[in-house]
Amino acid sequence: MQNLIATQVDDRKQAFGLTETQRELLPLAFGSFLDSVATATGRGTFYNSREEQAAAVEAAHRDLFDIDRDVYTAALMLPGVTDYSRQIGVRRLLQTTRDGGILPAEFEAAAMTHLVRGLPTQRMLKLFGMLRRDRVNNARTRRLILSEILSADGLEFWAVKYREKLRVALTHAWGRRTASILRSVLAKSPNERTEKESQIVRQNVTRLVRDDAVERVEQCVRFVLGDENSLTLTRLAAYRDAKSDFDRGAVLPPETMEGLRSRYHKDRTNAEVLELTKSQLTTGQKIAVQRKAEQSGVEVKFDPAKYDAVRLYVYAFEMGMTDEIRQALRDKGEAAAARLPVQFERVGVLIDASQSMVGHDTQARRPIATALALRDLLAATADDAIAITSDGRAIDSYELVEPSGDTSLAAGLVQLLKSEPDVVFVLSDGYENAPAGRFGETVAAVRRIGIQTPIHQFTPVFAAESQGVRTLSDSVVAMPVSKPEAIGLGLLKALIESDVDRGVATLFGMTKVAGYLPAA
Repeated sequence: MQNLIATQVDDRKQAFGLTETQRELLPLAFGSFLDSVATATGRGTFYNSREEQAAAVEAAHRDLFDIDRDVYTAALMLPGVTDYSRQIGVRRLLQTTRDGGILPAEFEAAAMTHLVRGLPTQRMLKLFGMLRRDRVNNARTRRLILSEILSADGLEFWAVKYREKLRVALTHAWGRRTASILRSVLAKSPNERTEKESQIVRQNVTRLVRDDAVERVEQCVRFVLGDENSLTLTRLAAYRDAKSDFDRGAVLPPETMEGLRSRYHKDRTNAEVLELTKSQLTTGQKIAVQRKAEQSGVEVKFDPAKYDAVRLYVYAFEMGMTDEIRQALRDKGEAAAARLPVQFERVGVLIDASQSMVGHDTQARRPIATALALRDLLAATADDAIAITSDGRAIDSYELVEPSGDTSLAAGLVQLLKSEPDVVFVLSDGYENAPAGRFGETVAAVRRIGIQTPIHQFTPVFAAESQGVRTLSDSVVAMPVSKPEAIGLGLLKALIESDVDRGVATLFGMTKVAGYLPAA
């Protein structure tokens, strides 16, 4: 990271055009923003409701956006930003007119395309639904919606899985009148259309589509708009036919076939639907349905190597740790550690295993799962590592820890420091209550007696009341983290707090923005 800073700052510092006011305001706003985009997911936490989280996240986005739109846009492109914050960011960029800025308009357009394409399909369509709800319907919005939907290779699959969401998005982009006209015109074969009708199709559909995909896209659009006549594409025809022939639904997504079962085949069971359609499960669904599959007596295989470490820990809490899962976690931890530019001889890891690390009911055990995945990564950076929980229990890597009780980290810190590590990492949600403030007092005490071992805090939970992650001590920087691969976000936060220009240079370098900057 230091090399990147050195090469970027000298050449680009003047090009940023930051005012003194921006330099003064950016560190605090950027820190709060990074905390939110790295850890907030739009769901409640153990201590905050969903509504409290949403209000605090919106405020963090607004504050950085108001200071500098280009810095805000670049920050959205950082690896490790949650899908939730990407949705908020794209919506904010689209609903406000760009006025000035050091970067050209094409940078922002490219950034929004990048952000939308990085979203899972369901979340992309949810974003388009938000734009409709908020009545954002300018030319940039319409172009983005139409290009991302109509040019998608998976449009046929989307059409049967997300039919209503696609209809809403396309109708928002076209308007109801044009959507109605298109449904009528697309029902005709191309050689039956008048010149005016052909022009309508070209203007609204085919100009955004590869020549070899025109017929497929036209049929998908017609289906999405409600016309099921003369369908030839495999999944579209199967959807129509599965209303009368259950087995024709084998090529449909499970949730689509479940909807057809509940309406047309009430004598068939959920287990039959899962058995019929399990080959159509997405990678994410294969691990998510394991409990249901076990209860239904249906075997659904999944490859642990295809999932990130946090997801594997959440699975292990639900279904139990296995040798296969443990090996996948080991491989991921060692691979992630190999990519870090640091190596230690002896590392101490202190894990908050209090009840609050279970998290909210809607995302149970994600905080502790994140902490355990990060423990594995940090331990793998050292020749020797010791990891203990807040109650002093030593734990091995790639093993589960069940959260319970209050948060009391001070004794664990003292225990770790006695082992004389090179560095101590504290993995906690930042809420200390047994008693509150004891950790900070302990840090101050060990500093007074001359122990200068570096202590770093990583936090997987956004605290709405703090508009950021909570720190356990004023002398320890709390860095946000949602998964081991995104550990660099916390380092960037610390850098911008210490040197704004170097931090912005690093941000622009990390997100490949430098290529859009004018010459110094």
